[in-house]
Amino acid sequence: MKVKSIPRFLGIFSLVAAISVSVAYTPDYFEISKQLDIFTSVFKEVNLYYVDETEPGELMEEAIGSMLASLDPYTNYIPEERVEDFKVTQTGNYGGIGASIRSHEGVVIIAAPYQGFAADKAGLKAGDVILEVDEKSVQGRSTDDISEILKGAAGSELKLKIKRADEVFTKTLIRDDVHLNSVPYSGFIKPSIGYVSLSSFTQKASVEISEALEKLEEQGSLQGLVLDLRNNPGGLLNEAINVTNLFIDKGLTVVETRGKLEEWQKVYKTPKKAEYPDIPLVVLINSGSASASEIVAGTLQDYDRAVVVGQRSFGKGLVQETRQLPFGSQMKVTIAKYYTPSGRLIQAIDYAERDEDGSVTKIPDSLRTEFKTQAGRKVFDGGGIDPDLKTTRPKAGDVTLALYRGYHVFDYATHFFRNNPSIAPADSFYLSDAIYADFKKWLSQRDFTFTTQTGKELEQLKKASENEGYNKQLADLIADLEKEYEVLKQKDLDTYQEQIKQLLAEEIASRYYYQSGRLANSLLHDAEIDTSLALLSNLTRYQDILKGEQD
Repeated sequence: MKVKSIPRFLGIFSLVAAISVSVAYTPDYFEISKQLDIFTSVFKEVNLYYVDETEPGELMEEAIGSMLASLDPYTNYIPEERVEDFKVTQTGNYGGIGASIRSHEGVVIIAAPYQGFAADKAGLKAGDVILEVDEKSVQGRSTDDISEILKGAAGSELKLKIKRADEVFTKTLIRDDVHLNSVPYSGFIKPSIGYVSLSSFTQKASVEISEALEKLEEQGSLQGLVLDLRNNPGGLLNEAINVTNLFIDKGLTVVETRGKLEEWQKVYKTPKKAEYPDIPLVVLINSGSASASEIVAGTLQDYDRAVVVGQRSFGKGLVQETRQLPFGSQMKVTIAKYYTPSGRLIQAIDYAERDEDGSVTKIPDSLRTEFKTQAGRKVFDGGGIDPDLKTTRPKAGDVTLALYRGYHVFDYATHFFRNNPSIAPADSFYLSDAIYADFKKWLSQRDFTFTTQTGKELEQLKKASENEGYNKQLADLIADLEKEYEVLKQKDLDTYQEQIKQLLAEEIASRYYYQSGRLANSLLHDAEIDTSLALLSNLTRYQDILKGEQD
C-alpha cells in the first residue's frame, strides 16, 4: 500500500488565515475548522485503507477541482506544472521557440511560427512535422508534453528533427523571449478609417493599442476607428481601464467592483487625459468577447462614446485574483463582481445556459433590469453587452466545418505554399476560381467524408424501420432517398463555395504573412467591418445612434 504525506492542506489553512484580514466579513471559524477536520479524516482514511492503491495527489486535485467547480467556472486550481502556462495568458511572455503546435493524423506539426522568433528564424513552416527534440522521439507524446519540452530559458539551445513532405532535416534553434502581441493586426481598412484588433488584455495591451494608433496617424489622416474585441476573452482589469482611458477623459468611472471583503469594494476611474477623446469609434463584439472586453465595450457604451456592433457578448462580470498556494501551486479565485458606470452587472444570470456558439441564451425581460446611458439610452444587465447595432453571422455549412476540422483547409494551404513562391498582399488576396478548382481536384484524392443533419436523420429512419419491421416495405424508398441525398451532398462544395474560399484564402495568407496576414485577409469579407465602415462614413447616423435617435 502506497502511503504519502498530505502537505497540500497547508494551502487551505493559509487561505483561512488570509480571510481573517477583512473587517467587512467575519467567517464562521468553527464551521470551517469542522469541515476541514472531516475532509482531512476522509482523505487519510481513503489513502490508508482503500482496497486499491491510490494516488494522493490525483485524489486531492480531483477534490479541489470538484469543490471549485461548484462555485463558478472561473475559480480554478492551478497546479505547479501549469503555472507557467497561466503566466503566459497574463503577460503574453514565455521562453521558447515561438510557434504553436498541434496534433494531426498521429503526428505533431508546426501549426504557425510566430514572426521573428526562433522557429521562424530557423526557417520552420506551418505543416512541418516534428520527429525528434534533442534526439529524442516525440512519437506517442501529447502536444502538452512537447510544448513543455520546447519551452525553456531564452538563449538555451535545442535541436529539432523535422519532416517536410519527403525531406527530413535537423535544425538547431536558440530559444527566445517570446512576446505574444495583444494587437495582432492594425491598419487602414479605408482611407482615414483605422482598424485595431485586440486579442487579449495582457500587461501591454493599452501600450500596444496606443503605439498602433500612433503608427496609423503617421501613415495618414485618422478620422474614424474600429476597435475589434471579437473573441477577446479578457485579461487584466487594469488594462481594461487603461484601454478605456485612451478614449474617455480623466476622472471618469470605468468599473466598480463589489465583493465580500472591504478591500474589493472599489471604484476604478480613468487616471489620465484621453489620447483620442473625440475620434468616431466603433467597437466590435461577439459571443466570445468576455470580461475585460465587456468592461471596455460596456463603459464606452454607457458614456455614449462608441457605437457597439456585433452580437451579444459572453456575459462574464466576475473579477478573479490569483492567490499563491504552497509548493508552487496557485488558485484563481473570484473575489468580486463588476458593474459598468450605469450600474449594470454584466454577469450572465445562469452560468450554464448557453447557445451552441457560447452566447447567453435568451433571457426573459422580466429578469433583466433597465439602466440608462449618459444620453438616456436604454441598456440592460443580466447577460453580457447588447450591441447598439446587432448583426448576424451566416451559419457555416456542414461541408465547411468538416473541411476545417479535418485539416483539409490547413493541408491544402501547406500544399499551395510549397508550390507557389508568392501571392498578392494579404489585404488584397482573393482565392480565384482556378485555385478553388485545384483545391477540389486535390481534395478528390483524399479520404474526405462529412455528415449532415439530413444524413443523420436518414440513418435514424433506417434503424427505426428495421426496429419496427418496415424495412422490407420501405427499403427501396430509403435507398432512393440515400442516392438523392448523396447527389445533393456532393454539390455542397459548390453551394458553400464562398465560405470555403474565404477559409482557404485566410489560411493561405497566413502562410506568407503570418497571423497578421490572416486577420488582414479576413477583413475583406467581414460583414461587421462593412457595417462599421458604412456607419463611420455617415456620421449623422453615427451621432443619431449615440443620442438614441436611430430608427
